[in-house]
Amino acid sequence: MSEHVPRRQPVAHSQPAPGGASIRYANGRVKRAFDLTAGVVLSIVTAPIVAFLAVGSAVSFRAWPIFVQKRLGRDGRPFCFVKLRTLPTDTPLEADKYAIAGTTTSRWGGFLRASHLDELPQCWMVVTGRMSLVGPRPEMPALAARFDAAFMGERLAVRPGVTGPWQVSTALSGLIGEAPEFDRLYLAHAGPRLDAWVLLRTTGMLVGLQPLPLERFPGWVCNGSAPAGASIPDVDIAAQTADARRQTGSAS
Repeated sequence: MSEHVPRRQPVAHSQPAPGGASIRYANGRVKRAFDLTAGVVLSIVTAPIVAFLAVGSAVSFRAWPIFVQKRLGRDGRPFCFVKLRTLPTDTPLEADKYAIAGTTTSRWGGFLRASHLDELPQCWMVVTGRMSLVGPRPEMPALAARFDAAFMGERLAVRPGVTGPWQVSTALSGLIGEAPEFDRLYLAHAGPRLDAWVLLRTTGMLVGLQPLPLERFPGWVCNGSAPAGASIPDVDIAAQTADARRQTGSAS
């Protein structure tokens, strides 16, 4: 099963840069407590589903059904990222989405990828603290090196997420580095409302809800700030992030 995925060209966007409050929230104890609680519950509830799907992948690909790959976590620390197998074992380990689109897979693999059920084992990563439920998608080191270093550095200021604004957007068909505006939106406006909205949209997409372009993201999820697509003056990203880390360190 293969399909053509058109490449999305990077475009210039006037998005807010990460602010201290949003970084502190994303790395804070309240969010971590929610992640840990929800991650444990989801891991238990989905365990039978993951076991059933793993058997399907093992039968379909005649291989170990858990796929493990190195991804970049908070502060650039690599970790083992897990998914259910959806591709043949001869697929290059660091193939990007466009290369994968030209790879023939089984109907089972296509089903798992289309439904995103192959992502369920990532709940385990939330429990261990390697990931958060909501945040920037963790990227492969080799793929991260192909895109803007400043942007890739910004997104490593927080834990990567199982889902996030990029994952519920129309940019999902492309690569993360081609649409930096979605991760920058999260880094600038991370908060309970944005997390709740992203989780609801993610759940809706599992039952057929369509991804949204940036201009259709509701402004109310951005901590009462301007609408998501609005132009917001730039701020000093490095200074804001360093300040947030200093304050987080002094509070712990």
